[in-house]
Amino acid sequence: MIEFILDLLKNLGWIGLFIGVGIEAISIPFPAALFVLVYGYILDPSLPKMLMLAIGSSIVYVSLSFIPYWLSIKYEPFLRKKLPKRKVRKVESWIEDYGVWMIAVGRILGMGYIAYIAGFSKIRPLSFGFFTFLGFFPVSLLLFYLGTLGDLEKATTWLQNAQWLIVSVIGVTLASYFAFRWFKRKETLVGKKEEG
Repeated sequence: MIEFILDLLKNLGWIGLFIGVGIEAISIPFPAALFVLVYGYILDPSLPKMLMLAIGSSIVYVSLSFIPYWLSIKYEPFLRKKLPKRKVRKVESWIEDYGVWMIAVGRILGMGYIAYIAGFSKIRPLSFGFFTFLGFFPVSLLLFYLGTLGDLEKATTWLQNAQWLIVSVIGVTLASYFAFRWFKRKETLVGKKEEG
């Protein structure tokens, strides 16, 4: 069965890759990361071809990500009811605190729903497209490279470990930042009390 799927994807070539990336870009649950990894394995591209494939798949991803982005602007009340409220509030607060860079971080972490939140947050289309590209391109380039190594199982394990590492680093950074802000605010309040 796996051989059949690999042959099918190989016959589809880069069009199959763009279809897979596009499906996830429009926020249909689909493992685009695994798909890119498999295409790295199937196509075994040279470095220049890898760059071209990463740029091409990133352009497709950005272009089709505008579908959920525009839908979130047009149908915000309806879509807010459908998305997990806690996750939406958390990511909106991150965007508020750290700015549009969170779009790139969300793409690196595989948050497909970030396109909706970008629309809810009224992020400008140009910024949305730029930071979506900025988040997806390096990940796709890395996945193509890992696919060329020839061991999909080992590459998938490495990818999962890397994702945990990235999430941990971001978590520690955010916790440190919030602790710093809390202590700074407490220090300011104490100073005001002493003056009063």
